[in-house]
Amino acid sequence: SEKHKANLDIEIVVDMFNTIDRYDEAILVSGDADFSRPLQILRARGKEFLVVSTKGFVSKEVRQIAGMHYVDFADLRETVE
Repeated sequence: SEKHKANLDIEIVVDMFNTIDRYDEAILVSGDADFSRPLQILRARGKEFLVVSTKGFVSKEVRQIAGMHYVDFADLRETVE
């Protein structure tokens, strides 16, 4: 459901910031626009990040913020399989 999805997004962001001192790089497997602002904050805090998503499911905002730190999941298909 949409409510559960929204809660999960919030939980991911809360975990991301509650543990920010414990990692150097975050890997986000989502292209949801809800993660645009958290990614900007991670960058401002000096954290590296990688966004993994697919062309049809990555928001233009997330794609723009990620820049070269974006991987299309289709490019990882052979490795994953």
